[in-house]
Formats: sequence, C-alpha cells, structure tokens
Amino acid sequence: MYIVADENIALLDDFFAHLGKLHKRAGRQLSALEIKEADVLLVRSVTQVNAQLLQDSRVRFVGSATIGDDHLDKQWLDSQGITWRTAPACNAKSVVEYVFAALAYLSEIKNLELSHKVLGIIGLGNVGSLLASFAQHLGFTVIGYDPFTQHTAINQVELEQLLAQADIVSLHTPLTKTGAYPSFHLLNENNLRQLKQGAILLNSGRGAAIDNQALLAFMTHNPHHLAGLVLDVWEGEPMVNSTLAQKVDIVTPHIAGYSLEGKWRGTEMIYLALCDFYDKEHQYQLKDFLPNNQQVLVWPNKENLWQNYAQLLQTIYPITKDNQAFRQTLLEHDDIKRALAFDNLRKHYWHRRESSAYAVQEVPLAYQQAIKTLGFEIIA
Repeated sequence: MYIVADENIALLDDFFAHLGKLHKRAGRQLSALEIKEADVLLVRSVTQVNAQLLQDSRVRFVGSATIGDDHLDKQWLDSQGITWRTAPACNAKSVVEYVFAALAYLSEIKNLELSHKVLGIIGLGNVGSLLASFAQHLGFTVIGYDPFTQHTAINQVELEQLLAQADIVSLHTPLTKTGAYPSFHLLNENNLRQLKQGAILLNSGRGAAIDNQALLAFMTHNPHHLAGLVLDVWEGEPMVNSTLAQKVDIVTPHIAGYSLEGKWRGTEMIYLALCDFYDKEHQYQLKDFLPNNQQVLVWPNKENLWQNYAQLLQTIYPITKDNQAFRQTLLEHDDIKRALAFDNLRKHYWHRRESSAYAVQEVPLAYQQAIKTLGFEIIA
C-alpha cells in the first residue's frame, strides 16, 4: 500500500507506517504528480481534493483528519468510486474549550460579567450542539440558528433574531456556497449592524462565513459597537487581513481544534476507517499514544459555576499565549512571510491538553456533576 499524506497530520508514522510505504508532504503543496501512484491520500483542510488533484491517480481512499469536508469534492469522489472519510466531532471539545477560554480571557481583561448571558450559536452540528450543552450547564441561555437541523433542547430562531438578541454570537458552520442556505459570507455588510450593541462575536468555524472586508468596514466605522471580537479563522488563509487583525481582541491561527486530543483523535478515526476499508485488523488506538497528564487543580472557589470553570480554563489553556504568538507574525510587513508564519504556528503548535487530562480537588458537592460533565476528573 502506497500512502501519500500531509506531513502535519499528527502521529502519521505511529498509526500508518505499518500499513505500507508512507510519503509525507506539505499539505498546501501536494500535487497531482506526487499522488499519481498512491493508493491512499491522507489530508487536512488545507488540501483541495478534487478531479484536478486525483483524476490520473490510483487513489481509492481519501482520509481527512478534520471535522469539516468542504475541501473535498465529495460528488466527484463518489462518481469515481473513491471512498472518502473524515473525522466528525474529533476536535469538537477542543473548539468548545477554545470558545470558553476566549470568553474567560475577555471577561478578565475587559471586566465583563458573562454569567447568565444569552449565547447565540450559528451552526448546530457536532461542535455547535456540544457548545450549547456545555453553555446550558454553565447557566447561559442558549439560542441557535441552523436551517438544516433541529434540537429539542435548543431554542432555534431566525438569524436576524439571533443577532439582535444574543450577548455572545459564536459561528460553527461548514463553508458552503450553493444551496438554499449558503454559509459563505453569512455575516456581511447587510446584517453585521444587526448585532446587539455590546455583543461579543467569535468565529472558530470557517473564515469566509464572515465577509472579512465587511467586518473590517464595520469595525472601522463602529469601533465601540462590540464588546469583544475573537477570530480563529480567516478568509483567504493563510493570507490574513492584517488590518482587520489589528482590530480583533483575540487573534489565533486556526487552532481552536488543535488540542492534543483533538488532533490525535482525528488521526485515529481515519486510521480506523482505512483499516476497515482494506479489511485489516486495528493494531493501534488513541490511548496507546496519549501521554498521561492528570495534573491536579484546586477548585478556585469563585461565586458561580461559570466563574469557576473560566478560572480552571485559564489555568489549563492560557489563550493569551496563542494570541500573542499570532500578533508577533503581524509585525512582518511581507504578506508571503506572514502567511508562512501562520502555517508555521499551526505546524509547531504546542501540546495543549483538554480538560480530560486534569483532575480537580475540593469541588463542592453541588458542582461535582457539572464539572464531570465538562470533562474534568473529580478527586477528594
């Protein structure tokens, strides 16, 4: 078996080397010539997988270690009898913890009281629905917008109503440009002004779900309208609108889902799918490689559950670390060098752990079940 893979997929050798010859390349530079003799192609979201890349190849299986699939021409792959698999929900918890870590940081640096606020979630797939569940446990009122799915536990409203009512708006849509409800430029010059005065806007889904030029114009002409702006994803990545970035409170290079568990779980899922495709026995699973962390944290003893959770998150994921690292790249005046720096931050991302790697002691009985639900281990 000849496997061509994006070199930045975590644990490539550990999971796949035993299956055959493994050729690793930068995902943005993969070419049709390199893939021509491959049986298997493994990618991330930076590689567009379509007829132009694969039409003269032997590839019969495409695996993407991502929750999204908008970089795959699924219709063409299906028409060619090429099996494709992604890793749905692999990093959903990582993204959710990113959102709350960002909110915790904003609440601290801007002295914002976020308890019991209205959280509006645009896109209620694996990530959006998990965010909703966590938020409800933390005391937020949740409203959602997603024309493709219904959740009985979430009050779903029209987009205009969500923008007008939500104190916090978080986007978690795939990127689509066709159909009845395209997400491309879902937020644009016509509806950005409908955001509630003093709202917080976060995008950790797809960069082009917000028209970045329209957002720049909105922020320029309404500099005090939002209480906070958080962007992890950018239109035109890895080329980032540096002028817009300077107006954003928290800037990160598309790493919301980059927890150690999130990345490694994605690799495990496409490994298992590939083994099943070739009817091979699974030799490895995530727990074989995941380091044992289990650091013990002390309960912060704040006023309410959200404040305690926010303090715990700031300990395990100081998001300012990612924010400052990205801001350093913006000092580079050359667009190409900034783009390379963007990808370099992702390639060499630090080993950020999810809450499951941590235990908390001295948790009051009234909060123990909620803290377990949020992912932590409880110890006496």
